[in-house]
Amino acid sequence: MRLDLHIHSNHSDGKSGVREILKYALKKGLDAISITDHDTLNGSLEAVEIVEEEKLPIRVIKGVEITTMQGHILAYGIEKEIDPGMDLIEVVEIVRDLGGITSLAHPFQFYRKGVCNPRYFKVVDCVEVFNARSLPIFNRLSDFVRRIYGKGITAGSDAHRSEFVGCGVVLIDRSEIVNDVLEVLKAGRCRVEGRLDFKNVFWRLRCSDEGKRP
Repeated sequence: MRLDLHIHSNHSDGKSGVREILKYALKKGLDAISITDHDTLNGSLEAVEIVEEEKLPIRVIKGVEITTMQGHILAYGIEKEIDPGMDLIEVVEIVRDLGGITSLAHPFQFYRKGVCNPRYFKVVDCVEVFNARSLPIFNRLSDFVRRIYGKGITAGSDAHRSEFVGCGVVLIDRSEIVNDVLEVLKAGRCRVEGRLDFKNVFWRLRCSDEGKRP
């Protein structure tokens, strides 16, 4: 199974609509995606609705990228939005109470609000060890530190346009399909695959230069 667990839609700072994202995800052979807009579940909820109504052959994992005091954190499997600007540890506890899991988003990428302090690796369930917008040194460092603390893994394209969907994925053995995907991620019974997409990276830098939301 191929899962892209970090995608942004036009419900936050992405350029593409949810329907277009789903179209590209299917075109690229993905089995599941998570639309993780900044501080809103609306993109994920719209994706779930479209998939259910049109019976599309793809799974949507509800997700959101939450802005905490210490940096960005991904939350999966929750249906209630969490206020931005809270302490990261408090956010992790709230997500667990809601039945979800957490993952540090693009760690060490300080200029994109990635968490840099290793102490926070201890409290989350997973770490994003491949982000298609992060330089290889940040991805490798994230994987190195998460191994020290025995954390699970996630990966994603961090796409802000549909054409970049699928640049980073989590690979899960199909024998795990009977298990809860979130538990598989948390246990680290998966691997990641992807490539750094320089068009994706430079588009992001251009948007930042134009004063758009980072």
